[in-house]
Amino acid sequence: SAGWYPLFRQCALAVLNSGAETDNAKEIFDRYRDFEVRIKRQPWGIHLEMHHAPGTAFVDGQMIRGIKEHLFAVLRDIVFTSNEVMDAGRFDLTDSGSITNAVFHILRNAQLLEFNTHPNLVVCWGGHSIGNEEYKYSKRVGYELGLRGLDVCTGCGPGAMKGPMKGATIGHAKQRIERGRYIGITEPGIIAAEPPNPIVNHLVIMPDIEKRLEAFVRFAHGIVVLPGGVGTIEEILYLLGILLDPANREQPFPVVLTGPRSSAAYFEQIRHFIRGTLGETALECLSIVIDDPAEVGRHMVRGIEAVRDFRRRHKDAYNFNWQS
Repeated sequence: SAGWYPLFRQCALAVLNSGAETDNAKEIFDRYRDFEVRIKRQPWGIHLEMHHAPGTAFVDGQMIRGIKEHLFAVLRDIVFTSNEVMDAGRFDLTDSGSITNAVFHILRNAQLLEFNTHPNLVVCWGGHSIGNEEYKYSKRVGYELGLRGLDVCTGCGPGAMKGPMKGATIGHAKQRIERGRYIGITEPGIIAAEPPNPIVNHLVIMPDIEKRLEAFVRFAHGIVVLPGGVGTIEEILYLLGILLDPANREQPFPVVLTGPRSSAAYFEQIRHFIRGTLGETALECLSIVIDDPAEVGRHMVRGIEAVRDFRRRHKDAYNFNWQS
C-alpha cells in the first residue's frame, strides 16, 4: 500500500547502499533523495524498477546478486508484516505471547526455521564501529565456530556483525560445509546505519527493535557478545532479564562475553556493573573468555549440546525457543 512505500523505499536504499563507508543515515538519504523504486506486476510475479540508485549496487549494469536477494527480502518482510501482522487482526501486539507468535510467523515466512537440523546457531552481538584489533578477533571467533559446524546470526551490519560471519565462511570451507547459514536480523530504524554486509545469505527485517531482540533470543542456541557500545550493553541486560526469570532457571543457554586482551578492562567494567546492580546470580548466567577464540568455540559446542538435550526432554522445538 502507499502507506508502506516510504518504509520500503528507505530499507531498499539502505540495502542498495551496502558497503558504503558512512553510517550516517541522514547523509545517505540526502545523497539519494531522488532515489525511486517502482513495483510493477508481471504475469510471473513482480518487477522492481530502480531510478537514481547507488551505482555500487551494480556491475556492468547488472545488480549484484546478493543485493538483489536482500532487496526482495526487504519487500517480502515489509509486505508480510503489513498484511499478516499489523493489519490482519491475527495478533494482539499488546500481549507478550501474541508478540512471540508474531515473531515466529515472520521468521517462518522468511524460511529461516529449519526443521530437519540439529541446534547449531550462534548469535553474535557487538558494535558496528569497533577497532581493527577487535574486528580481527571477531573473525577468529567466527572461524572457530565455523570449524565446529556452527552457523552464525548477527545484526547483519559491519564490524562485530560482519567479522564472525567472515571467519565462519573460512571455517565452513575447511570443513567442506556448503550450506553454512549467515543470517542477518535487522529492523527499519537501524538498517541505514548498519546495512547488510555482503556475507549475509539470509536476511530478515523485523518490525521494530523489540521484536528484533526477541527474534535473536528465541532463534539462537547460544550467544557470543563481542565488544560494542550502548546497544550491546542494552542487549546484555535484555538477555539477563530473560535468563533471571525464575521460569527459565533450569533452561541451559550458553552466553560468552569475549574479546582480545586489550578489551579485558571493558569486560571487567561490565562484570563490575552487573555484580553491583543485579548481583552474583546474574554473573552466573555469563562466561567471560579473554583472547581465546578456540575456547569460545568449545564452550558453545558444550552449551548447545545441553540446549539440545533440554529441548528434547521437554519436547520443545529445536529451531524456536517457545519456553523463555
